[in-house]
Amino acid sequence: MKKRFLTLFLILSACQFCFSQTQDIKDLYWDFLQIRLEASEKSKAINLAEALIKRSSELNQKQTGSVNYHLARLYEETDQMNLAIPYYEKSIKLTPGYYVPYLALGNHYFKDCQAMIKKMNAAVDAKSVVIYGKMVEDYKKLSTKTAAYLEKSYACDPDDSTKGIITYLYQTSKNNEALKTFDVRIKKLAGDCITLLDDE
Repeated sequence: MKKRFLTLFLILSACQFCFSQTQDIKDLYWDFLQIRLEASEKSKAINLAEALIKRSSELNQKQTGSVNYHLARLYEETDQMNLAIPYYEKSIKLTPGYYVPYLALGNHYFKDCQAMIKKMNAAVDAKSVVIYGKMVEDYKKLSTKTAAYLEKSYACDPDDSTKGIITYLYQTSKNNEALKTFDVRIKKLAGDCITLLDDE
């Protein structure tokens, strides 16, 4: 009985895949737009987005950027951040002015920064000088990367919380120069902000 259900499931999955490959790209994209924000349809939305990514040559750049962003968001919302990251990064390349994926990546990497700070403190307590020295260098790289994502987000959508995190990152990495030039960078980054992603 279980084998029958498994066989039926595989057949249905194959049919759905074949249909997504033959369905008109406009209809496929429209179907995705209708369900991408439905909380109860995340699995289906992910499948449609993945099908669209495979046929991205048939979409324009704005549409491809939108699909990449929403697929990343859907992966993140279903606790699959490891799968979300490359799509957030692709979204940024396609739509560099849209700040939301920068915020998502910045918040994600900030958690890694916090975890690294704890490990650095543990290394200090254990008097592991060599390990601590290596971790300091790694932390500087990670904190700089994290702050860069968050600065773009802050430039487009300023808020005290994000600024506080950026300040913390530069303080803990002892990057005083970055703190001094913060306002200059923010002004420059604010020049091409997009607050609403265009789907067309």
